[in-house]
Amino acid sequence: MFVDHYERSLDSKFRIVLPKKFRVELGPQVYLARSDNSLAVYSEEQFHETSQRLIDLDREGKIPRQVRLAFAASTVSVEPDDKTGRITLPPKLREYANLTNDVIVAGVLTHVEIWDKAAFEALEASHIDVVQEQFEAPGSFN
Repeated sequence: MFVDHYERSLDSKFRIVLPKKFRVELGPQVYLARSDNSLAVYSEEQFHETSQRLIDLDREGKIPRQVRLAFAASTVSVEPDDKTGRITLPPKLREYANLTNDVIVAGVLTHVEIWDKAAFEALEASHIDVVQEQFEAPGSFN
């Protein structure tokens, strides 16, 4: 499970160091995909599970084929380039998530997401009341 979040900065070559805690669980190869104004980072296993769910939903007619195509066509496979766990963020994905310098690398239980720091902070601020209500509601998560 991926939990917690870390502040990072992109270097001049648009590389980011993934937190060691996440690297260990992600493994030697990761997949970067577009996700809600951020980049999703999947382990190989999680990427295959997510892909299979999309294939099944497409075959069952529950999603348009374009969803499967968009996911697959915009996803890239990367390997950390050295012992520090740096990965290079491709230009198209970097532009999609508006990643320029300061970023947040956040655990989202099943995968990791890379967010522009300002966008992440705005998201947190805008959803704090909704999240609090969900945890306090009768029959909620506790």
